[in-house]
Amino acid sequence: MAIKANTITLGDLFGMNPENDNFLQAHRMFISSADAWGALIKDLVLALGIERAKRFLLRYGYQCGRHEALMLKEMFNWENKREWIMGGVTMHGLSGRTTSVPIKVHIDAENQEFDVEGYWNNSYEALQYLQHFPTHSEPVCYFLEGYASGYCSTSLGQKVVFKEVECIGKGDPYCHFIGKTLDLWEDEISPELVDYAREDIGDELDQAHKRIERQSEILKRGNLLSNQLTQIVLQGKGLDSIAQTLGSSLKCGIVISNKDFETQSQYGDVFEYSLKSIIEKKENLDSSDQKKIIEMIHHRTTIQLNTLDKQGFSHYPLITPIIVQSHVFGYISIIKNSKEMDELESSFIERAANICALHILNEKTAIDTEHRMKGELLDEVLLQPKLDSNITKKISFLGYNLNKPHYVFIFRLQNQSFDFQRDELVHDEKEVIMNILRKYSASAGENILISNSFGQVQALISEDLLKANNWSEKKLGTSIVKEVKNKFPSSRLIIGISNKCLNINEVHDGYKQAKKALEIAQINNENQHVFHFSAIGPISILLDARNPQELEDYANHILGTIYQYDIQKSAELLKTLYFYLYNECNLHKTARFLNLSIGGMRYRLANLKERFNIDMMNATTRREVQMALDIYVAFGKLSALLLNQVEEGLGD
Repeated sequence: MAIKANTITLGDLFGMNPENDNFLQAHRMFISSADAWGALIKDLVLALGIERAKRFLLRYGYQCGRHEALMLKEMFNWENKREWIMGGVTMHGLSGRTTSVPIKVHIDAENQEFDVEGYWNNSYEALQYLQHFPTHSEPVCYFLEGYASGYCSTSLGQKVVFKEVECIGKGDPYCHFIGKTLDLWEDEISPELVDYAREDIGDELDQAHKRIERQSEILKRGNLLSNQLTQIVLQGKGLDSIAQTLGSSLKCGIVISNKDFETQSQYGDVFEYSLKSIIEKKENLDSSDQKKIIEMIHHRTTIQLNTLDKQGFSHYPLITPIIVQSHVFGYISIIKNSKEMDELESSFIERAANICALHILNEKTAIDTEHRMKGELLDEVLLQPKLDSNITKKISFLGYNLNKPHYVFIFRLQNQSFDFQRDELVHDEKEVIMNILRKYSASAGENILISNSFGQVQALISEDLLKANNWSEKKLGTSIVKEVKNKFPSSRLIIGISNKCLNINEVHDGYKQAKKALEIAQINNENQHVFHFSAIGPISILLDARNPQELEDYANHILGTIYQYDIQKSAELLKTLYFYLYNECNLHKTARFLNLSIGGMRYRLANLKERFNIDMMNATTRREVQMALDIYVAFGKLSALLLNQVEEGLGD
């Protein structure tokens, strides 16, 4: 009698023979628990790796499906070929593997058309996988995919491929499959990927054995290299030795660059390789290599560049960043003549990057300790009015001669918070300031004392350093402001500079002078960043007794309305007052100085008296106006045009 797939029961499949155990009718079978299968899957994944275990389970499932299709064809008188095909669904349920729930079924056995879709509920394979491993990045019901493909391909007589598109093994709510003939998949599935009969488990185990041997060799050589590189660090050797050891191990060229991509060390034939040049001309590379460079810089990944021939370089460097305390301090490049990224090279370059990071950390710690000690020494010199002999001896031992002219510079960032330890941006800006000062010091061959305390940077700049660079004090300050602004466009750096300190005993007073200049700079309304104590003029004597804001309030009380009137009307009344006093209240001389007629000068003085009650014939008023003007000049509220015009007048 013809049979339908959905009418088959376990009784139809099994018979018992006491001598030969269980039978699938004439075919022997055995029963195994799902947990035992889970243990097998676990061992396969651990021994072969997930990708090779996947291929093995797919092929095994395919062969199981194929054999069961042939056995069921022999065992039953199927109503038609379609029922034989659907027998595979029934076998899934009867065997306990899963319950198949079709949501789309198009099977035309006569024309060999097959297009189905559905769900595998309660998949034993996905559940067992999750007992041993976390969720995977792709579906994990490999046996079920292979079984369905093998069964349907055999019963249809046409290659059928099942693909799981959602799976509880990767965190989806259900296992969702699609099964179609290979031609319907078109480019979505490569025929080579579903060649289930191509290899057997022996091939997989052989390849796994070779891979294990390869990994063992990499581990052995990697440990040897790590020991050699560690010895380099312990012996106090530098990046040159690291590059040589790595290059000798890999038999290729090595380049170690700093964080600005400039070459620091190299070994072997590097074929004029320059990471800095590559970065600067990266727009000449293919978009894939441009993307890799961005990934390396921003996400700190190891990359290999493949299109440097467009920059005239015929090799394919493997590059990885050197990371110290979460910051990139440089890069290591292996100069390769192959596009293939070898596992050995990738492992070695990362080990070398870690050793370089350790070396740099040691150097950085030593330098930071030295700088901190020198900074603490400078703080003592700045804060103590009288220095004891121990401090002067320490300074002398460190090679500093403070008994020659110096200037005290104080650098303060206006955009910093009060929590200096947590303000990372300000910390970086301060590091840049100190590095700029050290760079200028090194180029001039002059020692320099720098400290980073009290929320600011202090430095003792020798007159010899300024002369070596042909700078004035203000020009040095302006140059530093520009460099910091280039790196941190949003920063606002202000600098206070003392008068010349002729010897070490004047440095404390110089520090107080620089602080006074800085106080003026902090309330300055103009776009000025560098203030020299000498420019404050006679009001500097008042800064010890008065708050700078009080001085400005005093000046505003006398001249504030005139200042606002000048801004609104462009009247130049303050300028007139300034040069009237500058020319000793000589009407004719001031008129000539300002290119005004005598009548124009008289009109301005009359306007000042009538509108603002400024009577320049009154001696008390003249003293108050003079003091207020000096405060405005010191605070930068009067344009530099005043000083320029004074210089022009003196020149005449």
